[in-house]
Amino acid sequence: MIMRDVNNGWIIRYIHANVASFFFICVYAQCYCNNLLIYFNKLCIKLYNEIIEDFINIFKPLVKFKDNKDKIYTENFLQWFVGFTDAEGSFIINIKNNKEVHFVFKITLHIEDISVLYTIRNNLDIGIVSIEGKSCSFRVNSFQTIINILIPIFDKYLLLTHKQLNFKDWKKAINLKFNSKKKSRSLDNITFQKIIDIKNNMNNLRTNFDNYLITENMVSKYWLLGFVEGDGTFHFTNTSAIFGISQKDKKILEFISKFIENINLSPIYDNLFIPNKPNCIIKNNKGSYQLVITDIDVLFQFIYPFFKELSFYSRKGIDFKIWGLGLFLIVCGYYCFPKGKELLIKLSNNMNSKRYFSNIFDIFDIEEIENLFNSNTPFDIFSGKSHFLLAKEFALFKGSNKGFKLYIYKNGIQIKGSPFNSYRLGGKAIGLNSVSSITNYIDTGKVYKDAYTFYSKSII
Repeated sequence: MIMRDVNNGWIIRYIHANVASFFFICVYAQCYCNNLLIYFNKLCIKLYNEIIEDFINIFKPLVKFKDNKDKIYTENFLQWFVGFTDAEGSFIINIKNNKEVHFVFKITLHIEDISVLYTIRNNLDIGIVSIEGKSCSFRVNSFQTIINILIPIFDKYLLLTHKQLNFKDWKKAINLKFNSKKKSRSLDNITFQKIIDIKNNMNNLRTNFDNYLITENMVSKYWLLGFVEGDGTFHFTNTSAIFGISQKDKKILEFISKFIENINLSPIYDNLFIPNKPNCIIKNNKGSYQLVITDIDVLFQFIYPFFKELSFYSRKGIDFKIWGLGLFLIVCGYYCFPKGKELLIKLSNNMNSKRYFSNIFDIFDIEEIENLFNSNTPFDIFSGKSHFLLAKEFALFKGSNKGFKLYIYKNGIQIKGSPFNSYRLGGKAIGLNSVSSITNYIDTGKVYKDAYTFYSKSII
């Protein structure tokens, strides 16, 4: 019997053929999706392993400073040293007994950063390191050391901020003393008065900023590293990562901005969204200026790889490693999970100035962090979409009735209608037109408008 001899046999034949085809299409699609998922997970795991390794290194025993006399006059270090001086150094003229003039080069830091001062002393093989309360200083007082070692360094590797002018005046005053006919400690009246006039127009007393030399090719990566270790910051604000530099001198920030715009794109893996060149924003903040970059994709593919390839000399390197872990957490969307947001808050609360008052070795649970990153990522960062678009899509999904819960408490008491199925419904219940406040406050424990707290799970 053939198919056409059966009643409605043609229908059975086509159903059989198409269902079979559809079945095999589904099988192939499932295999493809599984392979894609495996590929995605492998990339994320490899990427995570690189970043977590840097973070774990923080917990390894710190190498104790060894007092050796080996000079390491490398080009990279000297450029770094000048950049760090631009941020933290001072050129000082001290007057004693109304006749004696003493010259001092000084860098003052928080006591916890004393190791970088020993590094400077060891590399240059000059100066002394001293502790003054919660501060520590590297000082060079020797007149001959200043002439023979310090001045040649700053002559060869120019300072790029207004400190360039302070150094020039400092050097001018030193030359006046060096060339003075009177070789005793007390100078002749004319030379002494000239030096006093120079002193009264330096540092905070300066009003003349003429003859300030800077060009685009003067900013180098090691100078920038030193400058960032002094005046830069890697930090978080809510669920955003930020790289910033603060400085009173706007011109240097403009040249740094041009340098950063030309940093090479360094995608860690293929198939990532390719951002435009870094766009630095320079803000005026009450007499000082701040250069900031907030674009997550730019931070992840330009800024993070750039600094990762350099060796930090100060404890700012610890902040950078903490920041790198938090940046990865944000890029992949783990901050959308309660545990992820909790980790991000911990990271933020134990870096930069806050690091001085906490012991990070007692705060972070490496196993807990690894468990978080072993879970599926909320964002598919290899989809070719920007972080902004991925975050927006996830927020829209989370804000709709998709099974998400929002618990709202007022003064510790759950409000009427809680839990809500979306941020929008919860926001509407307390008179909010935007859900951004809920996004920033949820699962943080922080109180919104002195009354409300937001959670993704019940706390009762």
